Amino acid sequence: AVPGSPQDAETIRSLFPATCDEKRVDFVSGPSAAPEGRKPLKVGVVLSGGQAPGGHNVIAGIYDGIKNYHRDSTMVGFLDGPHGIMHGNFVEITSKIMDGFRNTGGFDMLGSGRHKIETEEQIADSMYVCNTIGLHGLVVIGGDDSNTNGAILAEHFKQKGCMTKVIGAPKTIDGDLKCPPHIPISFGFD
Repeated sequence: AVPGSPQDAETIRSLFPATCDEKRVDFVSGPSAAPEGRKPLKVGVVLSGGQAPGGHNVIAGIYDGIKNYHRDSTMVGFLDGPHGIMHGNFVEITSKIMDGFRNTGGFDMLGSGRHKIETEEQIADSMYVCNTIGLHGLVVIGGDDSNTNGAILAEHFKQKGCMTKVIGAPKTIDGDLKCPPHIPISFGFD
């Protein structure tokens, strides 16, 4: 767990030495056809924390993106928040499931939870699950606590050589999770 609320770059760098200086990735529009030679991706998503409008469409955007990347890419959704990651409770998100939730509010496709991934055992269990199901990526959709979980997992996974890359999708109904110019406002805040 991260003690307190580190505010300065050196403290953050000391807590996350493997991931602190990772390059930012920007997504831009590209050709509609995927280049030859790409291999399918397997990506997991988790809804974490309180519900917010737009959660299903974040999942839909990721789903569409990986399918555009390679038509055989797959997505799994962890059930009931971080608890699902730690215990391997997930479902494959098919086009039929996705189409049933596209443009609907809430987090009820997968459920959510406020569990924290804090202990070494919980972190190791989460990595075991991600390795076992062969995830290339894990997207944590949630607020500040949820993205702290994601940062801790990303650091541990990188230090241990796990192939799963962890990405945080910031969400809050309070409008208190932003970092201009990169995150001018999170989804879920009107």
